[in-house]
Amino acid sequence: MNLKNTLWQSWKEVNTKLSQQKKPLLIDVYTNWCYYCKVMDATTYKNDSVLNYLNSHFYRFKFNAETKDSIVWQNKVFNYNNRYECHDFAVYLTRGNIVYPTTVIITPDGQPFYQHGELKPDQMEMILKYFGEGYYKNGPMEEYAKTFVARWK
Repeated sequence: MNLKNTLWQSWKEVNTKLSQQKKPLLIDVYTNWCYYCKVMDATTYKNDSVLNYLNSHFYRFKFNAETKDSIVWQNKVFNYNNRYECHDFAVYLTRGNIVYPTTVIITPDGQPFYQHGELKPDQMEMILKYFGEGYYKNGPMEEYAKTFVARWK
């Protein structure tokens, strides 16, 4: 199986799977014009360690913050916001702090976490393992980071 072609899931697929099995959800908030979004697509999201880990521990959705399509999340409909010139779902996910790219992780209990900017594989590794292995339940990421040793290059 070529994992590079199976990284991103449709919003419908994500919602269906979330109702079947609880796992964290990673949302890549991007725009078509964002240089660093393209860098992450070409590097981090092509890294075999990142791909394998994401495929086994997360649901994954790539969200264009400028889409005009409606998104339904937790029984609320989000639409494109002309005032902000981006989608209200992007505003919600980033708590109004819009930067591209933004990596959002929503835990199975519905709590969103976001990290702005380009993440290299070793930076992504710490975040993915913190949420993917449930360390977020035991303490803040800052504490986890103190002892974390990155292995992905």
